[in-house]
Amino acid sequence: MCKLVLLVMLAVTAARARLPAPALYEKMSVGRSEQDDTIRVAIEIADSSQGRNRPNACYRIDSLCKARGWYDSIVTGTDIDSASELAGYDVVVTGDAGYNDNDFHTYEGALKEWVKNGGGFVGLGWIVYGIYRDSASQMDSVMPVSCALDYSFVTSGQVRVTDSTHPVTRNVHDFNTQSHGEWAIAGLQPGAAALGDYTADSGEASIVVRSVGAGRSVYLGPIYFADFGGYLNAPYYDDADAMLLLKQAIEWAAQMESTGISGPRTIPRSGAGLSPAEPNPFVRMTTMRLILPREQPVEVAVYNGVGQKIRSLASGLRSAGVLDFAWNGTDERGRRVQAGVYIVRMNTNDYTTTQKLVVER
Repeated sequence: MCKLVLLVMLAVTAARARLPAPALYEKMSVGRSEQDDTIRVAIEIADSSQGRNRPNACYRIDSLCKARGWYDSIVTGTDIDSASELAGYDVVVTGDAGYNDNDFHTYEGALKEWVKNGGGFVGLGWIVYGIYRDSASQMDSVMPVSCALDYSFVTSGQVRVTDSTHPVTRNVHDFNTQSHGEWAIAGLQPGAAALGDYTADSGEASIVVRSVGAGRSVYLGPIYFADFGGYLNAPYYDDADAMLLLKQAIEWAAQMESTGISGPRTIPRSGAGLSPAEPNPFVRMTTMRLILPREQPVEVAVYNGVGQKIRSLASGLRSAGVLDFAWNGTDERGRRVQAGVYIVRMNTNDYTTTQKLVVER
């Protein structure tokens, strides 16, 4: 009996030894899984903040995320103050209640590095007020606007879209300013782009975007982040254009609609599909496989974080079957691209999709 038990144990041990190792690169990927469109959103507000009093913005944002089928969680600074904790999210959304009761210092250092490495950040109204008073310089460094000279605000007029071509503002119409609309006295950070202002204070940026390293940051000054008792900004969350703006800001920060060149993903018909890139992240080369159920035109291209097409991988009519292609991390001139996050977009008659590719150096 002892020999039999020993033989069984040895057989089980040998079988386990033959099991393949797990695909570790999937855990290393920046951002969400490329197998679905789920965005993971951290809605950050301090435990002690007056902004937690209902009714408030964070619960309305929570409802918006759930309506989109996204994963979200209302967290505090201590829940996202490390790289490992932030790795569970694609976007952090936060602001200030207007009472300087935030906890930005708790996680701003981790946030700064996470955004630089591909994370997304959306700062809502009164965040300039909070960062300035809290001297949260590291959080200021990832903002699209500078918080060095405090804030100002408007109380009338409209939020005006000045650039309707960007994915954040596409199809967004001008909407009414409610109780308050914030703007930064110090203006924009270097490299940032203003997409909107206020009719009551023309030229003062209300909607601003910026790439920060491999990540993205959005500032929405009019959409207030806190309770609705002291500041009567609840109507923003009932305004279809304001909520479309917030939705698209989160998507752009998450690099879901990263360039404006990609439409929503569609379910493949007749077996069409694109395999996940392997490896990803990668240093020298990554490969993908496209399955075509029938002969049709195929376009596969790589775009950088600001929507510029940097490399065509496939173009033209392709026969039915399997098409393998690779990207070696170079542009059309053969120059090595910088480390960061890139988007590969594939379009056929049957299927349109995007994947995030992470280049390491």
